[in-house]
Amino acid sequence: MNNYAITAVARGHKEEAMLLRSRSAVVLVALAMVFMAAATPVQAQREFEPLFDKFNFSVQGSWVKLSTEIGLDSETLGTGTTLKFEDDLGLSSSEAVPTIAFEWQIARKHRLAVRWQDIKRDSTAQALTEIQWGDETIPVDAGITLAFDLTQYFIDYTYYPWVKEKWAAGFGLGIRWIDLYAELAWREETLGEGGDKIDQAAPLPYIYFEYRRMFSENWRFIAGLGWLSLTFDDISGGNYVGRASIEYLAGKRWSFGGAINLANTNVDIDNIEDAEGNPEFAARIDMSVNDVSLFVRVRF
Repeated sequence: MNNYAITAVARGHKEEAMLLRSRSAVVLVALAMVFMAAATPVQAQREFEPLFDKFNFSVQGSWVKLSTEIGLDSETLGTGTTLKFEDDLGLSSSEAVPTIAFEWQIARKHRLAVRWQDIKRDSTAQALTEIQWGDETIPVDAGITLAFDLTQYFIDYTYYPWVKEKWAAGFGLGIRWIDLYAELAWREETLGEGGDKIDQAAPLPYIYFEYRRMFSENWRFIAGLGWLSLTFDDISGGNYVGRASIEYLAGKRWSFGGAINLANTNVDIDNIEDAEGNPEFAARIDMSVNDVSLFVRVRF
């Protein structure tokens, strides 16, 4: 079997994983819809436009810069090799991807926001040193195929104690939900082939702070920062997000602008199941996903 065949096998596993991962997306959307349905919009919130929109939806073009460092340990072989995917395995460090987001001003001082992003990358490389990945020991000179998919959702609830005519500030809770899929397959002419994968969802909460200001009747600025470090179930570590955007309000229904979004995750995940469903692996993940985005927003 050559590298092309390995790639085909990896893609087959990816498709199975994507079906499972889509369930996470359905659950998240359902939770958001239940929360929205339970709230009662307040008509008086209109008086706070254009500082807030009652509802808006944006489509963004995002240029993403990525840095991914992962080690996959096993109960059998112990601590695995820490791999920098972009440097060691030739995974691309930048991608252009679409991003979708919406915001809902539930009431005068309450806002719900959701942002979605999906990043898929593949690479082929040659092992320059021996690598331990889960239960696999990859020999020197083996051909390696890597498939790496990352889907992330940012869901924020913000309460604004301070709402003025030209500015507002608030705090709240957010969650960065990550669906991570990484499959590494290898082949060496004399020793054969093998591979292992990570297919894991990680809910990463954070405390969120936001400030927004109208510089004029048509220019709106928004900045936010979130951070939290904790241990929850089989996941422990820290997570931070940062955002800043500036946009031009073109009438009552449209706006155009640009944004910078930063996100870093440094976590350990235990009890990752193997192919038989046994909790065999543990992962160490240090990942940064930063982007510059241009967007068009529809305001309601």
